[in-house]
Amino acid sequence: MHTLLIVEDNADLRENMKWALQASYAVFEADSARSCVEAFKRFKPDVVCLDMGLDNIPDNGLAIIDQLLLLNRFSKIIVITANTSPSLGPEAVKRGAFDFFNKPVEINQLKQAIDRAIRIGILEQPQPVSSLQPPVLQIDASIFMIGTSEAMRKVFDVIKKLSQTDVNVLITGESGTGKELCARAIHYHSERRTNNFVPINCGAIPENLIESELFGYVKGAFTGAVADKEGLIESAEGGTLLLDEIGEMPKNLQVKLLRFLEDQNIQRVGGTTFKKANVRVIAATNLKNPAEEESNIRNDLYYRLSEFQIDLPPLRERDEDVVHIANALTEKNRRKFNRSRLHLSPRSEQALMSYSWPGNVRELENKLSRASITCSNDCIEPEDLQLAVARSSGNLLNYKDAREAFEREYLETLIQRSKGNISEAAKHSGISRPTLYAMIKKFGMKM
Repeated sequence: MHTLLIVEDNADLRENMKWALQASYAVFEADSARSCVEAFKRFKPDVVCLDMGLDNIPDNGLAIIDQLLLLNRFSKIIVITANTSPSLGPEAVKRGAFDFFNKPVEINQLKQAIDRAIRIGILEQPQPVSSLQPPVLQIDASIFMIGTSEAMRKVFDVIKKLSQTDVNVLITGESGTGKELCARAIHYHSERRTNNFVPINCGAIPENLIESELFGYVKGAFTGAVADKEGLIESAEGGTLLLDEIGEMPKNLQVKLLRFLEDQNIQRVGGTTFKKANVRVIAATNLKNPAEEESNIRNDLYYRLSEFQIDLPPLRERDEDVVHIANALTEKNRRKFNRSRLHLSPRSEQALMSYSWPGNVRELENKLSRASITCSNDCIEPEDLQLAVARSSGNLLNYKDAREAFEREYLETLIQRSKGNISEAAKHSGISRPTLYAMIKKFGMKM
């Protein structure tokens, strides 16, 4: 049975709430700010129902929210207030409260909010990362791939299988979707993990240098070659070589790479001998179908590289993953920028899910890094994220996507203006409460 802490200084109201809720939850009680913190430390409740006016101080609950979330940032706090100030509830949510209600509270609505809080709290708890099971895939001690969407679950499953083989892999996906992370995950979970993972961006090295960088050279091969130098293929001995943006590799070098893939022999620039190399090759490109699209990749090299192909979905097709990734990045930024109470507001989470993310995960990481530095009160709001360009700024949406975009925007505005009160939202919109809850669930919104 999940645990619930009721914090209320009115004894009659506290006992009535306990009587109504104790059949569904293990209920504990507190009647002051001090006893609240003590009970929170002792019982570690899943949810706290918090009276805002404790100790006869109208907004005392705001300070208590700060204390509780400092003790456990995963706790869910539902604020219950008799204060008629329209800003108090939203301010509590900004501080990190999960939801708020005005007194007198309707017990069934409160139970629904408690149940939602429990479900979301379970999802937000840190997951073990010692295996390849979703939603988190460990790449090394500090880097993970995150995804609960069906598309990413399939990617994780493919990575698990490929890590047990040595086949060549071609990873496709838009810029910023995590192609290098995917390659690192395959390497990390393979028997090659104890040897080097060597990435090379084929588009970042000048054409006249890439061959010597990749295959190495012998002394005197060209002006400046004053000593023998091993190439990146040799440095990946026993490990994995990632050829990122393989389509940028010069055609003449593709022939030499194809020969290496066929016999695993390398010849340094200017050399006359061949050397065997035990290297797994993974290639990556931002073209989804290199064989069909206008591509610089030779067909014979493409077919050799793509013994198995992984297609990484863009972030706009992974709406349910956006908030999970954003929370993980925010956790990382807490340590990076020394802001231990940094968090995303519910409005920010909704805004993140509504944005089209043309730059994918890399853009999300950049925007969160900037917002983590500039936000004023440790709560990242949509304004801090600078998401000025929404879905409609890109290509024209089809009818289904356009309708869903409108529904999401309408629902966000409706909930905001109703201050999260579903009964009020239903009355204003003419939409039944069950339908509103279904829409909220459909778009993965937090209440």
